[in-house]
Amino acid sequence: MKIKPQAPEILRIPYDAFDVSVLPSTAREPGSEAFDNAVLIYFAAKYAAKNFDAAVTCSDGIIRVLAWARGGLEPKAYVVGLLQHRALAEALPLLETMDEMMDDADIAYNRGICLSEMGRLEACIAPLERCLRIDPSYGNARVGLGVALMRLGRSQEAEQVLRKALAAEPQNHFAARNLAAVLANLEKYAEAVPLLHQVLAMAPDDPTASLALGECLETLGPVQKKQAIEVYKRIMRRFADTPLADAAVAGLNRLANADLHRGGVDQPRLDAIMYMQDTLKRFADLPQQEVGQIVLEIAQLGQSGLAVNDPGKRYHLKTLPGDFSGLELVSMMHVGVLMFEPNAEMQTGLDREYEMAVSLGDFRQFGYRSV
Repeated sequence: MKIKPQAPEILRIPYDAFDVSVLPSTAREPGSEAFDNAVLIYFAAKYAAKNFDAAVTCSDGIIRVLAWARGGLEPKAYVVGLLQHRALAEALPLLETMDEMMDDADIAYNRGICLSEMGRLEACIAPLERCLRIDPSYGNARVGLGVALMRLGRSQEAEQVLRKALAAEPQNHFAARNLAAVLANLEKYAEAVPLLHQVLAMAPDDPTASLALGECLETLGPVQKKQAIEVYKRIMRRFADTPLADAAVAGLNRLANADLHRGGVDQPRLDAIMYMQDTLKRFADLPQQEVGQIVLEIAQLGQSGLAVNDPGKRYHLKTLPGDFSGLELVSMMHVGVLMFEPNAEMQTGLDREYEMAVSLGDFRQFGYRSV
């Protein structure tokens, strides 16, 4: 039988809640060097008696203690294991305490990505920025920061961050793909095209990039029409009998009529596909009852209308941490309802986007950094 590793212990004790009587009488003044040293010795001895090692810091009016069993997994390895098994809520308190106790770029990065995957986009920005202060060359942190800013509707900031990421690492596939998405959102289609070509040179079977390239070329008018047709035909060959092929057919139909334009009724929404892929992963880890509560709350919120075309307008749920755009909530509700009633007739207008999200599978952009 496989034995589950013993979890590290964490303590966060405000100075005014700590019993200073356990310290020498000459070391009871919080904030003094004597106090800090005495606290360290006290907790080190306390945990040594349990056969634990302990790290202790005193700062900002708080005593922080991180202790782990000798011979067992050290905290950094333990928390990465939690993240890899999607135990995000269990990992986050450890990451927060460790990030406050040490200047470790990997810990700051993992904390930021953990918050991002929990939907707490605003909160994930500070640890990712902290990671980059510790290690300015940490490429994945810069890409993660750019993606978070993009999903918050802060596309111009995201563009600058992702440009820096790509300049530092020209072959970074994720930086190129996400910068292309930001440029498309900003209607800078001509600038997005060479980036999408770069992505597909590195990952020819990237379906999201393939469809995005066709759409960007399509917007550039007659000059790029031939290239757009070739891209859509390639999608039909590579992804035959999938919703992606249907989207390519719709693209060819649009190109056949010069009066149709970007954003027409046949145009799939790539942002909705992305939100649905995220939701499919998130809901797979939740109990059915919890998913039902989330869907019900979104439906109730939607009775007063959701601003699906304004990513800057954010909404909060009682049943799920983070803040969300209107389109993200509608996408989430669409996925949730169909988990309960696969044959339900949805009125969101996102049926094709849902089929594409399901067919594309799991295209996780970031992994947690092993340490």
